[in-house]
Amino acid sequence: MDSTLSTLKNQIDRKLNGIHSHEPIQYNHQLAHVLDAQDILPDAKLACLAIDTSMSHLDSITSSHLSKNAILIGDLISAHFYTLTASINDSEYLEAMSNAIIKVNELKTALHYKTLSHDAIKDAVRYIETIFPAITIQHFNPNVELSNAKDSLIQYASENYPAYLKDYSETELEAIFNELRSNIK
Repeated sequence: MDSTLSTLKNQIDRKLNGIHSHEPIQYNHQLAHVLDAQDILPDAKLACLAIDTSMSHLDSITSSHLSKNAILIGDLISAHFYTLTASINDSEYLEAMSNAIIKVNELKTALHYKTLSHDAIKDAVRYIETIFPAITIQHFNPNVELSNAKDSLIQYASENYPAYLKDYSETELEAIFNELRSNIK
């Protein structure tokens, strides 16, 4: 069985067939690893990784002024998320993910405009980095313990600063992630 990451890459590559010049798509390898460890629907794993990839891709465009093709690719990956959720045919899951997408975008806006307190920044980063897998895993396997998965995603983000935090200094980011990591068991 192919990994969630390789399957999603293949699906996206097929959709991009004919587009020869575009910026690379960055995938969250730790999220893929977390999802692969779960006993849930393969399309749910793919949907979760797809929306994370789309949102991260669109964040990186904003921070690095990439091409219009890059924006279209981010939108294509987002559309792929909705195609996958339609194949799952679970309106409760789609509603939970859609509400999380709205909240993630609101938090990213607040982070961009620096309207959050230090503690609220930590809470926002924790939410943004863990909400999609938390919803996905808990929806399809409600009895699973998520603390280790969430901890590994925070650790990954601390080693690969997300593009939505581009307006924060290295010192600020180190302080935020040091405090987030101090909560890891």
